[in-house]
Amino acid sequence: MKQFILKYNNSVFYFFLLAVALFPVLPMGVESVLMFSGFLFSLLYFINEGKNFWTKEKTIQLILFSSLFLIFIFSLVYTKDIQRGIKFIIRLLPTVLFPAIFLFNQKNSINNDRFNKITSVYCGAILVMLIYLNIALFDELYNSTVKFWDFRQLIEIKTKVHGTYLAMWIGFAVFILLYKIKNEIMSSKKYFTVFLMLIIVAYFFYWQYVIGSRMPFLATIIVCFFCLFKNIKQMLLAAILLVFLSVMLVLKVDRIGERFGKLKNYNFSFPEGKYEDNYPNISNEQIRNGIYFCSYETLKKEPLLGFGAGDVDAQLQSCYDYTFTNTDTFKVTNYNSHNEYLNIILSAGIIGLILFLLSNFYFIKKAFSRKSGIYISFISFIFLNFCFENILSRHDGVVFFSFFNSLLFFQYNNLNEKSTN
Repeated sequence: MKQFILKYNNSVFYFFLLAVALFPVLPMGVESVLMFSGFLFSLLYFINEGKNFWTKEKTIQLILFSSLFLIFIFSLVYTKDIQRGIKFIIRLLPTVLFPAIFLFNQKNSINNDRFNKITSVYCGAILVMLIYLNIALFDELYNSTVKFWDFRQLIEIKTKVHGTYLAMWIGFAVFILLYKIKNEIMSSKKYFTVFLMLIIVAYFFYWQYVIGSRMPFLATIIVCFFCLFKNIKQMLLAAILLVFLSVMLVLKVDRIGERFGKLKNYNFSFPEGKYEDNYPNISNEQIRNGIYFCSYETLKKEPLLGFGAGDVDAQLQSCYDYTFTNTDTFKVTNYNSHNEYLNIILSAGIIGLILFLLSNFYFIKKAFSRKSGIYISFISFIFLNFCFENILSRHDGVVFFSFFNSLLFFQYNNLNEKSTN
């Protein structure tokens, strides 16, 4: 057994990463089996061989990667609903398991060729999912009478993925492809390959637009311009993308265009009336106003340490029930804080948020010191999306963040890093 592990560990590790990169099209159960299997195999390798190259730096890195997991574990000391808190912490296990898998292996296990193939598999999985949706929802997709939220629900039923997370996955796939395009233009100049990838990028943008999640869509645009385009040639690429986006805006004004249009007449108000009777007049903005109002009112009660991972939802619901007595909107659906930073403060206080941000500063510093454009893009993208969604409160968000944060950090072959970044 020992000889098998030592001989095939590198191949098994690579196969594991390729398989996990398919997570957009994998059932949650399969993802979990892959994750725990990869961890156990890497742990066995570590027991037999990995201890020889374990360092103090690796210990620090594991702690930093696991920071939110550890912060929320500490919050169990004072949370009242320990059972709910434990469930939430279990959901965060990938933030420990993925970096541990990388740390248990040798640091040169992921070279640029493997990295390119892993990210290509991920982009392929996104493309397959979207083509499937295009076929499965063809009639609804091009039927302007289908309401936005009804269409979003159909997408979520077909994919089992919340629209915001799907749009976020697509956004990161766009970054990967754009970096690949830059690489092709600068090195091999395979123009047909570049053209094909541009078509796929346009198709991905189209689906982001169709899904209608505003923050992932905006974050994708912002990161593209600030992290990808730095000279005239790259600005030309940006202009081509803008043409594609303009065409999409003309073709699908009934989707995200309508949602952005509502912001022009934005006013600070809350939902009113019975949701079942009045839901056409209750906007997403009004609901978010109520969420952020109660999040702010709640965090003022325990600003330093928060309420613990198990009590946040109950505290928010208590505020909803007390504040919004003229509507049942916040009873029909349970709403979290819809902001990762607020969620951390509510769970572990300002102290918890500071510790989380300090630990992530380490990764940001590494990304910039290595001049890893794709890693900088990923971190920027994630932290923008944290502003409007509890990304790390769902399995899909935790797996996405943990897997790519680990993969990008441990892509050690920096001598040829320009070929991928």
